[in-house]
Amino acid sequence: MKINFASHRKKSLPANALLFNFSRLWYKRDSQLWVYGTHEGTKYDDNARYLFEYVNREHGQEIRSVWLAANEEVVDTVKKAGGEAYTFNSKEGKQVARHAGVAIFTNGLDDFGPWPKVGGAKLVFLGHGVGFKKTYNAKYSGKALFIKKAMDKVFSWIHRDLTIATSEYNKHQRMMNASLRDGKAVAITGQPRNDILKNKGIREDIFSRLGIEPDKRLILYLPTYRGNALGLDAMKNIVLSLYENKTLQETLDKTNSVFIAKLHPLTPPVELPDRDNFRVMHYQEVESNQELLAAGDVLITDFSSCCVDFALLDRPVIFYLPDKEEFVNHSEPVCDEFYDICSKCECITPESLADMLTHESLAATDAINQLYEDPSIKGTCYSENVYRAIINQFNK
Repeated sequence: MKINFASHRKKSLPANALLFNFSRLWYKRDSQLWVYGTHEGTKYDDNARYLFEYVNREHGQEIRSVWLAANEEVVDTVKKAGGEAYTFNSKEGKQVARHAGVAIFTNGLDDFGPWPKVGGAKLVFLGHGVGFKKTYNAKYSGKALFIKKAMDKVFSWIHRDLTIATSEYNKHQRMMNASLRDGKAVAITGQPRNDILKNKGIREDIFSRLGIEPDKRLILYLPTYRGNALGLDAMKNIVLSLYENKTLQETLDKTNSVFIAKLHPLTPPVELPDRDNFRVMHYQEVESNQELLAAGDVLITDFSSCCVDFALLDRPVIFYLPDKEEFVNHSEPVCDEFYDICSKCECITPESLADMLTHESLAATDAINQLYEDPSIKGTCYSENVYRAIINQFNK
């Protein structure tokens, strides 16, 4: 894979290298001031959000937590939820970034803006989920990897002092993805966003909000994004084939099921009339994917990392891959283990999907948990695990 030198991250690298190291050397840092960010500051979501809320709730007397955002809309959302937040470019936001002792992010340092001022903070990488796609440096090989590693020594958007993982397998993944040396800290903690899966009241709340009868079986379809290389109508055609298939309709009726398709936010909207047993959900109907997962009885997905989260519930996971070959040829590379897990519950036609919904299996679920759920953290509070890992790393 070639390095995209035209991207903002590459073009701004020299200037950010200077700013990052200036921040590291010049500003005094406060170990009890933590800043959080995600999705380049455009959202209040994901692992960073759940850790932010947990630390505020459980450790607010010791730690001042501040959310940094790209716009006032996100700032207002955080404030309404009871948190402290500022935009990157505000006077307060700049001040907080320059003095934070810990900076916690999910995607990259540009979660704190295009010119992040957190160089001297302890940098904690939570990640945007864990899954099977190869990311960051794991996508490169040969000359491109050599160049990428050389560039990372000057400045890296995924520079971190602490990385969280969910298992030994995931720890190895994250070390490979970021070309981390063995000595770099990786803590097996679990993902903060998955603490919400243990909330037993969520199912009733979600069913009520969506107008679903309590006795229904909720089947979730959460596919990943299809890039332009697969065609603008790629996802629409897949959903339409499911919507129109009579065998699947009959199976949903026989099993007293409701099929909810929630598409990736970058996917063009698919407008179809709602049926009693099938609907396409607009992305903002349920704010949190984790809440939706907690309410589901079965998950159908493809290359999305949501399967790793859902498997923690010990409920069936099915991989629906009608365009598997095309997707693999036009998307980021995938770890070999993905195909082994898929083979346990994989289908490519609506009819075969209907059959799997009739004959449930936990084979894929068990295989996912074996790779991604470390026995040492099973049943623990993931947010507290991360908090303790940060405290221990900072106090070394």
